[in-house]
Amino acid sequence: MRQPEVGILEGGTQQVSLMARKYRFSWDAFGEGTVKAIAHANGYSSRLESDPLTWLTNKHSRPDEYFVERMKPTLEQCWLPDYSGTPQLVEQLIDAGIGPLGNPKTQTDCVAYVRKCRNSKTVRLRLLEAMLRYGDQDRQPDDPLLFPTDGSVPRFVILDPAKQPVDSRQPYDYQSEAWDKLSVHFAESEVTQVFQGLLVMPTGSGKTFTSARWLMQNVINRGYRLIWLAHRHELLEQAAREFHNLASFATHLGKLRVRIISGIHCSTTQIDPADHILIASVSSLARRPDLIDKILADPKSFLVIDEAHHSTAKSYQALINRLGTIDNRRILGITATPTRTAEAERGTLAKLFGNRILYDVPIKTLIERQFLARPLPVRVATKAEVEAGVTPQDEQFLAQFHDLSEAWLQRIGHLEERNRLIVDHYLQNHEKYGKTLIFAIDVSHAALLTERLQAKGIKADYVASYRLDGEPTNNRERMHRFRDPESEDAIDVLVNVQILTEGVDIPGIQTIFLTRPTVSEILMRQMIGRALRGAKASGTKDAYIVSFEDHWERFREWQSPLALVPDIVPPEPDAEKSTKVVTPTLVSMLPWDLIRATAARMAMQGRGFEADVFEAIPHGWYLLSRDQDGEDVYQVIAVYEHQHSSWEALLKDLWARTQVALATMQADTPFDEFFCDSDYPLPSQHDVQKVIEHRLAGGDCPEYNDLADREACDPYCIASRIFEDDLGAKAQNTLTEERYTVLAQAIYPSLRDFRAAIDDALYEKQHLNASTRFQRAVPIFHPRPEETLQPGPHHNLDHQMVKVLELASGLLGIDQPLPQRHSVVWTKRLVKGWYGQAYWEPGQPHGQGKIRLNRLLDSPDVSEDVIQYLLWHEYLHLYLQQGHTKTFREYERRWVTYQECDRFLDNLNERFGVQFW
Repeated sequence: MRQPEVGILEGGTQQVSLMARKYRFSWDAFGEGTVKAIAHANGYSSRLESDPLTWLTNKHSRPDEYFVERMKPTLEQCWLPDYSGTPQLVEQLIDAGIGPLGNPKTQTDCVAYVRKCRNSKTVRLRLLEAMLRYGDQDRQPDDPLLFPTDGSVPRFVILDPAKQPVDSRQPYDYQSEAWDKLSVHFAESEVTQVFQGLLVMPTGSGKTFTSARWLMQNVINRGYRLIWLAHRHELLEQAAREFHNLASFATHLGKLRVRIISGIHCSTTQIDPADHILIASVSSLARRPDLIDKILADPKSFLVIDEAHHSTAKSYQALINRLGTIDNRRILGITATPTRTAEAERGTLAKLFGNRILYDVPIKTLIERQFLARPLPVRVATKAEVEAGVTPQDEQFLAQFHDLSEAWLQRIGHLEERNRLIVDHYLQNHEKYGKTLIFAIDVSHAALLTERLQAKGIKADYVASYRLDGEPTNNRERMHRFRDPESEDAIDVLVNVQILTEGVDIPGIQTIFLTRPTVSEILMRQMIGRALRGAKASGTKDAYIVSFEDHWERFREWQSPLALVPDIVPPEPDAEKSTKVVTPTLVSMLPWDLIRATAARMAMQGRGFEADVFEAIPHGWYLLSRDQDGEDVYQVIAVYEHQHSSWEALLKDLWARTQVALATMQADTPFDEFFCDSDYPLPSQHDVQKVIEHRLAGGDCPEYNDLADREACDPYCIASRIFEDDLGAKAQNTLTEERYTVLAQAIYPSLRDFRAAIDDALYEKQHLNASTRFQRAVPIFHPRPEETLQPGPHHNLDHQMVKVLELASGLLGIDQPLPQRHSVVWTKRLVKGWYGQAYWEPGQPHGQGKIRLNRLLDSPDVSEDVIQYLLWHEYLHLYLQQGHTKTFREYERRWVTYQECDRFLDNLNERFGVQFW
């Protein structure tokens, strides 16, 4: 259904005065069952004197976004099944790219679709719109849908610049310098027809105001249409708010048309050729290139990309490539962190903006000049076991939405020791911390922290969308008491939930507490930004950024939230010596729990395996990068060399499937199909699920990247260099010290340990038969005909193993039969790397374990004798629990035909054209 536009013809006060119509809401329109269910879900009891309708009207006279956030399951159960607008609601969600996609046809299908949607801002606002319209006392049956702004920025306005109040803010000198630099390049572009460059300003420096005012005076006034791109709804509304406030500077226009395009604002189909400023989400425009091509190709279009370091994503590049021609385009990127782009993509970023930074003011400069407060990071290790009790549903939610589920967050919020630590840390430092803002997990967490602080005599309160005691929120009054220390009942500590992340100005905040786990860079910047106002901007000289960091093992990307903003909070001074923070970039996101577990498992084998321990370091990675519901999602999948072919086959399969086929797929199905032949370490099913969810969310197929730093500190590679160049002792020491990088330090705690690993690798280089290096199988998914033997199946391994054990007793000098404590199986596919492999755990009974033989040998071309000899060879590993030691070789050669069998296997490549070994 096409949505009507909301027009504002006249402006009045400092803010835009006329908003979209507010609904006169009443619960009377909702059915008795719905009202009763919603009332009970909010705490109503039949023992109360009032009926559910009266109680709900008094307690929640008008729902808001946060009411819907809590009530989504109840609405799905008791209201949406009977609500006639549910199909239209689903249409809006599909148009916004929200949900599992597909084509629900029945009312039941539509309700199921909404139930599968994440409880995100877009979904909440669409549900809120439907509720408010349904409960509108003035509603007519044919009223079209109209998004309720409720004090937020209107999605479309027409402003009269001459009647708008003049924005009274005076620029700081660095903002004036930025305007001068931009104007110089704009003058140049009027000759060259090309405007390309980056405006680099740190978080808290007023990037949006600086760019919006310059654009209004220099671009809009010259007749250009401005297209402002961002990836989050909050950023869109923040930009729109600035343009509304600065409308008086559009002196050459009689009317100024400003439109927001996103899943919760106007749709792409509503763009009008007369619009002057289009503030749009990338995903909304990317879905309708047919509608946006003409606008982008217009030489009078000027494109601005907010948070430009994200513009290397394919969705951005597709839009940029439609912007005129390379010789006639105008594009400005705005960012605080041009270096936050993955290293492999920085060349692309520079090229998009003409390899030109038009103006760059470092955060250090603004701190020294006291425009920004100096961020002083305080990392508090909670040691909280936040992964305890994680359910499959939690993991599914994390893989799909790149966030913690509500149940998971609630468990963290109720960890007693964690909450005690938060309160105690403030009490121990309250004089130093001054005015403190705490970002809590949810309302119950905020209320709990507030109660604990008040019990210790601290003037504290909380602001949220509702209060647990049912009292009015009065958030403005509480924020005033926090803002003004001279006010009656002034507050020293304000705990908040999703209220003060952006758009609220409270000067003088000395400290912020980050108690909610997050991997969102945007959320982290919004929270930290509340404390970054410097002394010259009515703020403070220093700002304490207190991060409460929990214990994460499996989900390591949640371990160090301050690493999301290295431009604001640099890595710890001793990071180069740390065994946990490997690099300040991508490597720090590797699964270090898996890496260390693998390393420890290898190290248990004792002396002679020092070099093998380094094999715990992955060889490369995939980066899953996508925009999801206005949030940038970045997930790293670490890959070992032997897993690479399996990952590539899985990715090819997933991107060939339809959305319908993917929607019902569970992680264990592709895991069993594609990784059944992989050697240890195996990828986690959680990683496989993340890739499936990435595909379902419309993400691009990721490309494999080598871990470039790995080879430089690999003991085997260093040993090869020493051996081939015949380096002397002094040169060896120099090379070893040079290669003892941060990555090597993560595995080898001391330089002495690292030297021992290189010595081990050198010994194996010089004594090949003594090598302990484990050759891992690499599955071959599509072997060429000339690379295989005659196809099987031909050999029954269980039968062959019985024969081998009958002979083994005599070969080992034992008078009684040997028990079969092991399994023996063929690989599912041909594998590159070995003909057979034995697996056992230290401490197990001798002979216990597993034997795998390469499917390649299940062929009439391979004799029973060869198969039995290979089984004997692998069984010896299980029986002796040794590698290829001298003792092992002595027993191996007791097989009567060992020479013929060895010769057959060694010559298999030459005789049958097998190219894998």
